[in-house]
Amino acid sequence: MSEKPIISTILLTNGQEERLKSSIDTIIGQDYPNKELIIVSSTPNDIFGEYQENSMVRIYIQPELNHNEARDFALEQVSGEYIFFIGPSDTLMNDQVLSTIYERMESNNSNFIANRFIRLRDGLFYMGESQEKVDTITRDDYWFHLVKREELRSLYGKLFGREILGKLNIDAKSDQQFIKYVILNATNPILDRRIENYVYFEREGRDSLELDRTVIPIPRYLGEVDYPENEEIDENINVAICVDDSYCQHTSPMLYSLDKNTHEKVDVYLIYYKLKPESLEYIARLNEVLTNVEIKIRKLKDYQYERLSLFKETELPTEAYFRLLLPELLPEIKRVLYLDIDMLILNDLKELYQTKLGNNVMGVVRDFPFTNDKNSWAYFLLGDAGERYFNSGMLLLNLEVMRKNNIVEKFIKFISETSQHYFLGDQDAFNVFFFYDVKVLEDENNYIAENQSILKKTNFDVTIMHYCGFSDPKPWKLNDGNTAYIIPSIRLYREYQRKINKLMVKGPKVLIVLEEAANFNDTNRAIASIEYQNYGNYEIFFQPLKEDSNIEKLEERYPQFINVQRDNELRKDTDYLFYLQNGSYFSTWNALSLLVDVAVEKAADYVMPSHIIFKVSDGNFYIRNDNDEIIDISNEKFEKLLVEKYSLFGKNKGFLFSKEVADRANAGNIEPGLIRNTKIYNSAFKRYFYDKNLWTEIDFGDK
Repeated sequence: MSEKPIISTILLTNGQEERLKSSIDTIIGQDYPNKELIIVSSTPNDIFGEYQENSMVRIYIQPELNHNEARDFALEQVSGEYIFFIGPSDTLMNDQVLSTIYERMESNNSNFIANRFIRLRDGLFYMGESQEKVDTITRDDYWFHLVKREELRSLYGKLFGREILGKLNIDAKSDQQFIKYVILNATNPILDRRIENYVYFEREGRDSLELDRTVIPIPRYLGEVDYPENEEIDENINVAICVDDSYCQHTSPMLYSLDKNTHEKVDVYLIYYKLKPESLEYIARLNEVLTNVEIKIRKLKDYQYERLSLFKETELPTEAYFRLLLPELLPEIKRVLYLDIDMLILNDLKELYQTKLGNNVMGVVRDFPFTNDKNSWAYFLLGDAGERYFNSGMLLLNLEVMRKNNIVEKFIKFISETSQHYFLGDQDAFNVFFFYDVKVLEDENNYIAENQSILKKTNFDVTIMHYCGFSDPKPWKLNDGNTAYIIPSIRLYREYQRKINKLMVKGPKVLIVLEEAANFNDTNRAIASIEYQNYGNYEIFFQPLKEDSNIEKLEERYPQFINVQRDNELRKDTDYLFYLQNGSYFSTWNALSLLVDVAVEKAADYVMPSHIIFKVSDGNFYIRNDNDEIIDISNEKFEKLLVEKYSLFGKNKGFLFSKEVADRANAGNIEPGLIRNTKIYNSAFKRYFYDKNLWTEIDFGDK
């Protein structure tokens, strides 16, 4: 006699299934030594007579029992230490299945194992992607497993310890509810993601495996929360933002819009872990030019950062999770308005900030378009409640309640268990964990710019404009793919960006000489690339085409830029000039800043950068050097550089030079490119070559 425990297999049937005999035989034929088969049928069947003499088979005809009653009756008949359910039309792949899944369960120190299915439909096998992986199912993530895995919603293909039944003390109204309680009371339950054991027969009329949210609702992960009788709100408006070096300089448009459109005192808490000195200097300068806004910094300690970085399973940077720690990072304040930096504040925040949250941890806004699309992830995750799936880029947080109820620790533990299941990062975690404790606010408090075609609001009706969703790249980047309805919002963002840049940048003034391209889109891209520069102290000198100009269309779109001078006179108050012509454009958002910085640092009157060439003829980019090196070329002869860098000299574009050089060269801006460029180069005293691709040249193939 084997020492292995008895496995009791249960088969619940109506006695009429066409594959019933196959299902019975697949259990009898298993090589596992100690097993029994309990069959509970609502009707007799002649095939049962074949098994009357088999000592391992016990058959019960129970016409008066419904399915749930039959399941519970069968459980009362088992004598084994372990229980396995098989469907009356299903089968096992081979005679080693019970042995295999028992050994896998044991090796994982578990008393519950679920197996993924191979599907049999119309005589054909349908196999999903098999993975050599066993997942542990925790009390925190079991619900995500049930949402994602149909196999977990069924009785079938599960092996579990009989001792679990003694812990249940429930009257399960469905198989899904029964399995849910078994998982929650099991020790180290696991899901075997290899598809090699259980075959599920799909046929018309068989019960669906869709998640029944009435018996398996979203768990109350947060638990009961102790809310104060009287909700207190800080006198000042408190705002929190989280940054790293990549995003630090992109905070300024949002904070400037906040400063200009909110009349009350605002304390902005900037949360970071590591920032370069130049980033901290930037924040200090920004603090100096803002009037109603004061920036206060909060630095994460090493242990706090490590705590957040441990559970990151998504592509989100760890900095995205800093908001989780706001209750402990801001112990002195009662509530805070968390904001992503890709936002504009277009109306006073006072009304939003003073919103009574009642018995809710936070105030949120629904996330369009997910809430409008019943095929979206929001509805997959939350079912019918997908209509209230919220965006985590704006969170009005009751910090006092969060501290009093130790919510940070609970939430971090939850994310550590569940982050591998998310589609939209910690936003999914916020939606599930706080599902029962959020107040849904009006859409204008987190209005996603990309969805203006859905929501039909103007910028002026909105409190917070949010540049998120699939409108990547962000508004501080150049994007030719923006659809027409989002362009006004992008333009609004860049208007704020340009205004704050002018306040922030104390450097020399640059006159950008821009020649109109024959194609409107090329000129539009060139202006947009100027507009999104983080260097604020510049003007555009626009040279329209003599024939077939799109000047009226450009003036309508860019009234602040298209200041046409027809007398060919250069501006007298400029310090440096830069030429962008024939459709060329800046490749990076900080290109102009880099060039001016070199000119100032090196006391140079001529700086030439490298570039990328885009050939219209074949639609390909051709990359020059990108070593980020600054090379002194003051003593280089023009003829030598002309041979090595001809493309940089052949046209009126691509280099920064001082007004004094232009005066000495006496070079009019409509002279042929090479002649003019030669004069300018030879008139410069201190020349540098910046070996980095900072702009893109359009090669039309006509020159």
